[in-house]
Amino acid sequence: MDIHTPIEKAGDLIRKRWANKDLRKAVEEKLQGNIPEILKNGPVGMIGRCIGTPDGEFKRFLELCEIADLKPICFEHIQDKFFTGNFTKYGLTNLAFFQGLDKNKKSLVVKQKIIDFEDVKGKNLKMCDIKTLWGEKLVDFHHLFLLEMFPIMNNHVIDTSDWFSKSENRIDSYYNYVLSLSVCHLVLFDDFDLTEEDNKFTNERIVPIIKKIEKELGVKPIIIKISKVGEHSNDPYWWAYPKEAKKIMNNHIKIFKC
Repeated sequence: MDIHTPIEKAGDLIRKRWANKDLRKAVEEKLQGNIPEILKNGPVGMIGRCIGTPDGEFKRFLELCEIADLKPICFEHIQDKFFTGNFTKYGLTNLAFFQGLDKNKKSLVVKQKIIDFEDVKGKNLKMCDIKTLWGEKLVDFHHLFLLEMFPIMNNHVIDTSDWFSKSENRIDSYYNYVLSLSVCHLVLFDDFDLTEEDNKFTNERIVPIIKKIEKELGVKPIIIKISKVGEHSNDPYWWAYPKEAKKIMNNHIKIFKC
């Protein structure tokens, strides 16, 4: 099942659906009126993150939103558990900065740890509990980082942790919620097929939810694939930060310590 919509069609399609008041009412009834305030004035483009941060993937997300003429927003889950074995969470604490290309035109990165890994080891902490080496909350730092790099995200980052933690079956309930919103309130930007494990998750968990929503509401959720096949695995640019971001971070640390 092809779950994606071409970016060239996504913007017009979501606006056409938004204008369908009967469809919008059906979605809102299905979700019992649980619609974030930011979605009540028209459709947006949405990326889901543990913490919003301005890496290469986020930059591509913003570029795609511009193509589709969609206001970008980020749903966060900052109360999720920290786990160094999770590539994404680890990347938020051991930052990779893009340095350019080597002679084979491959991305070069330099890494910098920003938390004390020994201090957090075995403590079962949430992402929002972790502090940086200079004493700032990790979440606060990434938010500042995001707004310094992409000011357009001011007031467009939404913490959905409370809703997520109250869900009985967290993963299925979250995707049922988000994919239902993706019918006419938002366009979901995601990559469900980066690894073999991702493909299994998509086929066993995501596709059934999409089919159920399509049966209930008559149309598929609108999902845009952020990257091209193979980009993530072949190029660290996607989870790295631009070179100028390191200077922004170092200046911020100096000011924070004053």
